[in-house]
Amino acid sequence: MQSIDYIYRFDPENPSAKPSPPDPAAAKRALENGNRTFSQWMESCAANTPSPDPSRFVVMCNAWEMGVQRVGDAPPKPNPFAVVVGCSDPRVPTEMLFGQGFNDLFVIRVAGNVLGSECLGSIDFALSALRESVKVLVVLGHSGCGAVTGAVDAYLQPPRFWSKAISPNLRAIEQRIFVAVREAANGLEQVWGSDAKQQPGFREALVDAAVGINAAQAALDLRQEVERAGTTGIEVLYGIYNLSTHRVTSPLQGEEAAGEARSQLDYAPTNPSDFNRLAVVVAEQLLRKRKQRIN
Repeated sequence: MQSIDYIYRFDPENPSAKPSPPDPAAAKRALENGNRTFSQWMESCAANTPSPDPSRFVVMCNAWEMGVQRVGDAPPKPNPFAVVVGCSDPRVPTEMLFGQGFNDLFVIRVAGNVLGSECLGSIDFALSALRESVKVLVVLGHSGCGAVTGAVDAYLQPPRFWSKAISPNLRAIEQRIFVAVREAANGLEQVWGSDAKQQPGFREALVDAAVGINAAQAALDLRQEVERAGTTGIEVLYGIYNLSTHRVTSPLQGEEAAGEARSQLDYAPTNPSDFNRLAVVVAEQLLRKRKQRIN
């Protein structure tokens, strides 16, 4: 049986084969193209169909970024083109799913991709110490997020939130997600009707919607942080990694996206009023999916 490989490749004859993206638009394309390659590899694995093109699933690595070639005894200089705030979930391998390798990403992982003080401090460090190389900040949520699911369950069953089984530290994470859950619930009620909570599949739909809104809200917070700091030349993006399709998509596009949009990051909202529109769009997508399952 022929293996289906996802390869990190170093070419000694072309040691600088992977230049860093020069601007935010190129950085966005690099992440989206990398995810497109990774999701196609996962599709090939699932279908057991090796690619006729052996270079299709290859991530090139730069000698200097890897530390293979050095100037004197100095280790590689940190040179990430993107800061990614993602969830700690082990099913979401950040560098791999974006098709990136050594020294490409500055990754911050925390349950529910919430922006606590330590997370924001890490972002401040990246924007200060790595300002020359960073082109984009990305908030990456994912389907089936456990932290968001916990916040949804606490929203639907408030006594659970104060249960002794929930530690104060976990409670603090869920609290940061409650606003996104409430916005998602409002969107579902607008689209599904006032009896949305009583309809089949409401809890699962609320989790899906809250995942997208939680990432969008964090992206807005980061945009405001960048603007307050007076930082220019950096774009803020967000997206959702689907554990089933292995694609990163914009909640506004969802899994209904086709073609190039099947792997696409979106720009951070610019105004809190954008969240109601996002909640309604996601609720409409979920309603169509529910009707398709019924039919």
